[in-house]
Amino acid sequence: MKSIFKLSALSLALLSTSVFADDAAEENDELDVSAEVGVLITTGNTESSSYYGNLTVEQNLFQWKNKYTLDFLMKENETENAAGETVTQKTDDRYTLSAQGDYKLGENSAVFIFGSYTDDEFGAYAKYTTIAAGYSFRALDREDMFLDINVGPGYSRGEDQDGDTDSGVVGRFSGAYQWKFSNSAKFIQNVSIEYAEFNTRTITETAVRATLTDMMKMKVGFKTISNSDVDEGLEKTDTETAVTLVVNF
Repeated sequence: MKSIFKLSALSLALLSTSVFADDAAEENDELDVSAEVGVLITTGNTESSSYYGNLTVEQNLFQWKNKYTLDFLMKENETENAAGETVTQKTDDRYTLSAQGDYKLGENSAVFIFGSYTDDEFGAYAKYTTIAAGYSFRALDREDMFLDINVGPGYSRGEDQDGDTDSGVVGRFSGAYQWKFSNSAKFIQNVSIEYAEFNTRTITETAVRATLTDMMKMKVGFKTISNSDVDEGLEKTDTETAVTLVVNF
């Protein structure tokens, strides 16, 4: 059962590119790839290392617009154990795979299918999978800003750190806002809400991205991951603040 839900998210990339591969031969075939990386290493009285990365692939075909994302975070600290030995201890280890395919109905509207899978060793949920489908549209379209909205039903499954699982039907909403407030800088606000009887999961990202060169950008961002139903002793909200380098290919 676990494999079915995990593969649901991963197989979306294959579904939208293989079944509809003929679209690539038509006009409006575009592919954008961006990689984002941030590293923090401290030494001295406190020794630790943090690594954050993101890989995003966006594909714009004649009838389809697809987006695939890999996101990871890892943190390690060096501490002394009871025997006085220096040991490396993980304090964060998470990765997320997601994919969305939009079948275009018009210039600013589409129907979509979405899937995501998160593996989080230290989070409120060790594993979290969502699949959803619905309607997507551009609510705001200006030269300097846009707002994209996605809404639809789906299904989520969460497994806590003890291995206990919950699952159920969800209502999923997501929004993506960008404002180009200067020739070289953008404000970015992303939010997704997945409401189910067993849990409401909310993810937000607020960031400012500045262009350094044609291929390279600097990004300062703040991210939150919130769950309404967590085990006793765990926080409902995890936060991340990062400064990263973004490279476009």
